[in-house]
Amino acid sequence: MSNFGFRGGVPYALDVKRLDEAFPVPSLVEGRVILHAEMEGALDMKRGAQRYYGVVNAWLSHARTSHGIFMAWEPGTGVKVLDPALILTHAETRTRQKIRQTGRAVGLYKWVDRSRLNPLGQQRLDHQGRVISALNDAMLLARKDLAVPLAPIRSLPRRETGPPPKEDKGEKKDENNSSEGKDRAG
Repeated sequence: MSNFGFRGGVPYALDVKRLDEAFPVPSLVEGRVILHAEMEGALDMKRGAQRYYGVVNAWLSHARTSHGIFMAWEPGTGVKVLDPALILTHAETRTRQKIRQTGRAVGLYKWVDRSRLNPLGQQRLDHQGRVISALNDAMLLARKDLAVPLAPIRSLPRRETGPPPKEDKGEKKDENNSSEGKDRAG
C-alpha cells in the first residue's frame, strides 16, 4: 500500500469497515473465535504486519464503543468475542498487570538523587512521595473492607518426604496385626 498523500500513513477506517462487512454484528456471538486466517482474507494483509495488528485493534475498539461487543486477542489463534464472565477475568488480569506495572514504576523514584535536582524537581519528587504514601496508607486501611469473604481453601495433606519409618523385625505395631484384631476376626 502506498500513502496516497496521507500524512502519517493510510487511515484505518477503510480497513475497519472491511472487517465490519466481513463480520457483521449479528455474527459476533459470545464465544465465537475469529481466526487470523479469516481476518487476513478480509483485510488482504498478512498477520505479521504492524498495520494488520493496528487495524484489528482499531476494529476491536470500534466494536466495543459502537456496538457494545467486547472482543479480545486469543493468543496464537485470533480474536474471541467474550461473554461477561470472560470480560471479568480479562479485566482482573489487566488490572493485576497494571498494578504490578504501577508498583514497578513507583519503585523508580528510589533511584532519584534528590540533592541533584533543582528546587522545582525537588518539589515534584516530594509531591510524588506524598501521593505514594497516601495511596499506600489508603490501601492498607481499605484492605479489610475490600476483602471478599471466600471459603477457606482446602488442600490435600502434606506428603511425607523423608525415608519410610523403620519397622522392628519382631512384632509389628500395626493395628491390623495386633492380637486384639485377630481375636475379633475369629
